[in-house]
Amino acid sequence: MFLLRPISTIGPNPNRASRGIGFALLVGVLLGTALGFFAGHYLVPPAAPPCPTAPVTPPQATPSSDGGVLTSIDGETIPDGKQADEKNKVRSLRLKIRGSLAASLAREMKEAREANILTAVLGRLLVWWLDATRDVMRDDELKIIFEPVAGPGELRILALEYTSQKMGKTFSATYFEAPGASYGRYYSADGQELELRIIDGPIDDYEQVTELMNMAGRRHHGVDFKTDRGTPVRAPFRARIARRNWSTRRNGNCLDLVYMDSGVHALFLHLDKILPIARPGRVVEAGTVVALAGNTGRSTAAHLHYELHKSSGRLLNPFEFHKTERLKLEGSALSAFEIQHRTLHDKLQRLGDKE
Repeated sequence: MFLLRPISTIGPNPNRASRGIGFALLVGVLLGTALGFFAGHYLVPPAAPPCPTAPVTPPQATPSSDGGVLTSIDGETIPDGKQADEKNKVRSLRLKIRGSLAASLAREMKEAREANILTAVLGRLLVWWLDATRDVMRDDELKIIFEPVAGPGELRILALEYTSQKMGKTFSATYFEAPGASYGRYYSADGQELELRIIDGPIDDYEQVTELMNMAGRRHHGVDFKTDRGTPVRAPFRARIARRNWSTRRNGNCLDLVYMDSGVHALFLHLDKILPIARPGRVVEAGTVVALAGNTGRSTAAHLHYELHKSSGRLLNPFEFHKTERLKLEGSALSAFEIQHRTLHDKLQRLGDKE
């Protein structure tokens, strides 16, 4: 009763006053408790339970039969190392040709710049089968899988099927990086390279032939080999150095060799460096490194421009002047390619089944 002691002096009858005050306090406590329960239970909404967080499921990795990994994206499998983010996404495309190849891609794709790049990349592959300006017909069908890449190309085709009305057949190609190779290349279903190679040509190591004579609807006097800056350039035959570095604003660093056996002039343009051995008047043996490939003059990317003229000035096609071949994958490289080819082209078939 310590709390009631100060109140005992209020009235003349301390006992009755104490009992009255005690009773009033007890009633107040009971009423306060009841009101607190009512307000807390009915007037204040209960706190919502925390929302469950959906688990994030990473892309599933599926072992391939050659020991590599195939990553699943949107239910499809693609070769190891391809990313599933929007910025670097592997995409598929199927279309019927209406008009030119460029116009058909422009109608199908959202970005005009991407359509232009993809048209150029496709042209470099189709040229080995047909003339893209004359042989492409209405209702030809194109199916491709492609991805963004770093560098001037910006897009790479991983798999391609083109059904030609004029030729009456379907052409196919698959991109594959063979073990130990500096660059990936395109192969047909049996593992044979799509591109022709020049036997004992001016350059051994290159990524792709990016332009042939008269390709892309403009007069192009030679063949362009896309390669890294500093790649060795050789004299294909025994030759005399005729001149070096003329019209450099257009040609960049350049060489003119005369092949001793045929009298044919060979021009090497856009070189990064000409080696000291390549002095005018000097004779060099077949296979001698005379320069390094580069990106000089009117050039937008590192490559070697190789051009041939007869002594009369008439142009020659390097792929007709030289002996050529198509290399074929063998052994474990062929087995790995077959897995990749089957994976990608199965996806192209399913792409066709959806429509």
